[in-house]
Amino acid sequence: MDLGLRAKVGLVTGGSLGIGRATAVGLAREGAHVAVCARGKEALDAAADAIRAAGGKALVVQADCTRPEEAARLMRTVVTEFGRIDILVNSLGAAKGGNFLDLTERDWQESLALKLLGQIRCCREALPIMRAQGRGVIVNVIGHRGKQPEGRALPAGVANAGLINFTVGLAQEEARYGIRVVGVNPAPVETRRFQEVVETEARVLGVSMEEARRRWLSHVPLGRAARPEEIADVIVFLASERASFITGTVVHVDGGATRCL
Repeated sequence: MDLGLRAKVGLVTGGSLGIGRATAVGLAREGAHVAVCARGKEALDAAADAIRAAGGKALVVQADCTRPEEAARLMRTVVTEFGRIDILVNSLGAAKGGNFLDLTERDWQESLALKLLGQIRCCREALPIMRAQGRGVIVNVIGHRGKQPEGRALPAGVANAGLINFTVGLAQEEARYGIRVVGVNPAPVETRRFQEVVETEARVLGVSMEEARRRWLSHVPLGRAARPEEIADVIVFLASERASFITGTVVHVDGGATRCL
């Protein structure tokens, strides 16, 4: 199936690892030119090598999207190099976990600064470019805790619930400019972040890593964590011409873990 992505320009924030990197490689396999952004240079360079190996042109931009001026510089750099931005995939951010009373003010601020405000900030900087083009697609990688709350993952739940509302609301506003805005809600994915979640669960509950992992995955009817590529495949489809009538919705890619409608 031709997804219509050849020579399109995609920007993947948080594109150096996990879902972001898998998405960048997936876009490259479809013939897109791909820019990746993150804070760590070494992982970014490795992601760029993977993009080129998949047949795409790659651009690395090291930036901290908790800072408005960095998000603005990111967009300028991509437009200078590639001429436009057809696709923005926001795969930014992680949130602290643990018992509510153990979470500090800083834990909350850092969780919301990158996950929630970082994605909002990148959308704000990309939209004038897309409006001028008369088209564009934004895919926000959110998370199932926005619909399926968990007491030991409250910062993630708050950030994700905010992003769900933001994604759906922004889509209503931007449709008139030919811009689609969609979200993807993964449940546990085999990434470094999931390993950190399991470590936190083990520490808080006083159980082994194996038991903490079993407990976490017991909420997933399919009984396992996703591979990053399984989430990336959905993102690439949503960014493509094959999904041209999909906007203002959030797709659950979670093995059945989300039970709230």
